[in-house]
Amino acid sequence: MRSTSGATIGMTLRGEMIPNKDTFCEIDPGVKDRFGIPVLRFAFRWSQHEINQVAHGQKTAHAVFKRMNATILDPDLPAEKIMTAGGEIIHELGTARMGADARSSVVDSYGKTWDVGNLVLMDGAIFASGAHKNPTLTILALALRASERLAARFKSGAFA
Repeated sequence: MRSTSGATIGMTLRGEMIPNKDTFCEIDPGVKDRFGIPVLRFAFRWSQHEINQVAHGQKTAHAVFKRMNATILDPDLPAEKIMTAGGEIIHELGTARMGADARSSVVDSYGKTWDVGNLVLMDGAIFASGAHKNPTLTILALALRASERLAARFKSGAFA
């Protein structure tokens, strides 16, 4: 490619963030939106797990490029220096984890919140974690499943 057109290639690494105690959201006690509704505030920190993933991915990517006899243009920086800030990737997931009980999750397997009986979440918030791939089809499948159950409950006279 270089001799033909001088092209360059790039590689972007993505990995899974494992939930940790330093990454969460909560209602901000002092900030409200223009309608007077309290807003969320986020606490965020990468764990050693994510740092190790990035270091491994960078090492692997460099090995691939070296095998191709490519010239590596970006420096070999520590993993912490090349990681994006939390929230910069478009497929952020989590914050209202799906699970089997109220002690370890926010919603049940249908997205119904444990604490608010008539509230059903049907978006990426219910994911326990997220891989790199686009979650849209999974979100749609879970939303369809939750909607069908919700419709059946309304039809039977049960409210959520």
